[in-house]
Amino acid sequence: MLLGFFSFPALADVVHFGFEDVPTSMAEKLNKALPTVTIDDKADRLEETEMSANLRLKDALQAYGYYDATWKISKKIISPKNYLLQFSISLGKPIIVRKIDLQKSGTGSNIPSIIHLYKAFPIKDGAVLNQVDYEEWKGKALEALNRQGYAKAEYTRHEILIDKKEFWSDIYLWLNTGPRFRFGSITVHGAEHYPRWFVERYVSFKEGDWYAPAALAVTQSNLRNADRFSDISVQGDLNAEKNDLVPVSINLKSMPAQHIKVGAGYSTDIGPNAALIYDNYNAFDEAQHVRVSILAAQLNRNVSILYKWPIGKNIGSEYMAQASYQNQTLTAYDSNEMLASVGRQWSLRDDNSRNKTTSLEALVNFEQANYTVADEVNNSFYIYPSLQYTIQDFRNILRPISGYSLTARAEGASKVWGSTANFVRFSARGSWNVRINRQWVIGTRAKVGAMWLNGPISDLPPNLRFFAGGQNSLPGYAFQSQGPVDSDGAVEGGRLLAVAGFNIQRFVSKNWAVVAFYDAGNAFNSFSNVHVLQDVGIGFRWYSPVGPIRFDLAHPLVNPKAPAVRIAFSVGFSL
Repeated sequence: MLLGFFSFPALADVVHFGFEDVPTSMAEKLNKALPTVTIDDKADRLEETEMSANLRLKDALQAYGYYDATWKISKKIISPKNYLLQFSISLGKPIIVRKIDLQKSGTGSNIPSIIHLYKAFPIKDGAVLNQVDYEEWKGKALEALNRQGYAKAEYTRHEILIDKKEFWSDIYLWLNTGPRFRFGSITVHGAEHYPRWFVERYVSFKEGDWYAPAALAVTQSNLRNADRFSDISVQGDLNAEKNDLVPVSINLKSMPAQHIKVGAGYSTDIGPNAALIYDNYNAFDEAQHVRVSILAAQLNRNVSILYKWPIGKNIGSEYMAQASYQNQTLTAYDSNEMLASVGRQWSLRDDNSRNKTTSLEALVNFEQANYTVADEVNNSFYIYPSLQYTIQDFRNILRPISGYSLTARAEGASKVWGSTANFVRFSARGSWNVRINRQWVIGTRAKVGAMWLNGPISDLPPNLRFFAGGQNSLPGYAFQSQGPVDSDGAVEGGRLLAVAGFNIQRFVSKNWAVVAFYDAGNAFNSFSNVHVLQDVGIGFRWYSPVGPIRFDLAHPLVNPKAPAVRIAFSVGFSL
């Protein structure tokens, strides 16, 4: 028997389903077909759920070839507001596949992907009928053809004949690929204020490419995510094709180029905060982006201006210039930093991927800072180039429960061009999440760093040293509060960093999950003297329309002046 549940206080009742007297593999399939459901707190709703579950179980068993199955049902109360409907199943005699008639015709019948799929047809003569595998295979074959220009591929016969009395079935599946199409002329209507070359950057195909509906969907997604257009329509007209060329029409309406956003929130790392952001997405009518932002938080104040002007044909390829002033008052240090940067970003993304983004950024940075760390007052000036590589692939960035991200950065400075000290610095951070099933998600995250510095650590401002602590590092400890200490025991930051964590989430409803986590690591100066900190905790996630809201209770297992329990709270996606 397979059964999974997690008790969670809520106004609604939760109904779980269990299956016994069937093989484990079948129980797993039935668990997917009948996941945990939430119902109103009414007795009649439980009866309705039982009736619905009986129908869904019947459909699921028949889909896997068991038309003769019978079962008994029992009800159990697991805990207040948690119920179990237990099915004791007798599968009976299965439907056996007697005959398989697979045929393919058309100009695409011999392309490698279709040949491979036909060789790997999942159902064999004499096997138990599995209509789930049958339907999945049908979809894969059409998808493979649609990706390669066969937009009119269809099944001229798709039929399963079943004799329920004699327990046999015959499968007839005839595929006609139809003709192969290419993209024809691409016409853009609307959004006249934006240069045509800029709009065309968001188009994931070009004239002459194999016609694919998925490419139209990617283009629509690109335009929607640009924050510049509304009323977006990307349509290919197969009825107007000529010489196997399909014309495409893109209709757009420009959003107001200038936006002002005002927000307020709270983060455990920086305290209560408020933000004012001004954006102009079409400066000088050349699609150049100007952003001015002001952040006022209890522990962090920041004013910045960012200027980007797009170049080339790839989304995200642009020149950039930015300047900022930041004042921080944290547990380990106080700092005032003025930073200016100029450089370029290259987009390395796959135009046919809706979710994956990859970029390379090269900057020259100018930084003036004065700071107090471990009761020592210093100031510094640095000119340092930096190179940063970023890759991210989440199915839904506002619901980052399946996917990964990685950011790696290298930078260095020299006294030769006026910097306070010579250094070379490398850092990387990443996360990986996978959804095991509808209820469970596991994830890992890590941050690492290493630095060579020709001089004392006091020559570097805090933002170039390595510290540990905070919700995205070690949530059991205050933000940027941990690392190597001086002779008086005050944290001064380190030359090396290694922090990693593991978490597991259990969804209790569509948008709510409880989470348990463990983290370990610290900042340090040498591998021979590493003081590893650890924490464990529990919390919840609400995947809201604006991104995940996180609330955690973290307990430090190694306690360098940390409270027994630390509350960590934030809104939005982060590592």
